[in-house]
Amino acid sequence: MPGINMQNEKNDIMMPRANMNETNFNRVADNQNQFINSERNYNKEEKIVDISSLLTQDKKVACFVGTSKNGTSFVVNNVAQVLSSQGISTAILDTTKNRNAYYIYTNNEEELRNTAMTCFENLTNGVAKGIQVNRNLTVYTSLPDDEYLDNTEEILQTLIKNYSVVLIDCDFQTPISYFANSQEIYLIQSMDILTIQPLTAFLNVLRSRNVLDEKKLRIILNKAEKLKKVNDKIIIGGMSSYNDPAMTYMVDLFDKNLIKYISIPFDEQVYVKYLEGIIDCEISLKGYSKNIIQILTELANMIYPVKNGKTTYRPPTVNSNGFTPSINSTLEQMRKY
Repeated sequence: MPGINMQNEKNDIMMPRANMNETNFNRVADNQNQFINSERNYNKEEKIVDISSLLTQDKKVACFVGTSKNGTSFVVNNVAQVLSSQGISTAILDTTKNRNAYYIYTNNEEELRNTAMTCFENLTNGVAKGIQVNRNLTVYTSLPDDEYLDNTEEILQTLIKNYSVVLIDCDFQTPISYFANSQEIYLIQSMDILTIQPLTAFLNVLRSRNVLDEKKLRIILNKAEKLKKVNDKIIIGGMSSYNDPAMTYMVDLFDKNLIKYISIPFDEQVYVKYLEGIIDCEISLKGYSKNIIQILTELANMIYPVKNGKTTYRPPTVNSNGFTPSINSTLEQMRKY
């Protein structure tokens, strides 16, 4: 009810006074804290460090997060391939609970496993020693529950000093300080509307900790398909606010009409090649369709501009129609073949 609100001081939640009996209050608090009280307890005091002085014009730190199975690691791994192929010094920091990068990039080799096991400890001590994937790409991962991951300030300082781009593969258990110190946060979302709720609940946790900065947010619609009842605008609209499952309150997270986004269509050929790459412990763009490579290149350019310090890519907003000119050009070339 407009003008009749009461504030929950702990989480900065606005809800109708009429619903503020003890039972409803406790239920709302439980829903709000479903991620805070997960295996990684966000209720504990976590120091939010500030490393903004290290982020010069030629440095970039970006977080990528989404609900499980929406393709966060797919995006991070492939964008890293594009950036490194352009000669840009790139690092992947795996902060996920499952540490998927550990199983992909160690290639079942004891030497690489030993390197991975000491990755975070070395970063904490100022040593940038990770898994060297190629000349311009290094991966930092470890076994699950590595205690050194909490040393956000030391880890990011070491990475920023040694690499031009740091791509952080995140999940809902990643320490909040990584999001606070990223210049951009990319939200990975598929057309599966049931995966929106966990993502928005996590974003609401960031909001309650004063970490959610709308200007940092970008959306990547992954595995996009043309559906009769759901399009980009509807998906982004659903992501723009957090709705309590009990429908007790709603919180706006960002302006759905202004946020920048890019769409990666589902391509069975690319999906198969990526799965084969995971099995072979070798991620490569070889065998990807020209359209997907073009989109991944535009996304990489969106993250780290490579021409005279200015990006050539202008991400569309939800009010934009059709493809970008570069994608149209690529599609036109494909039609001629």
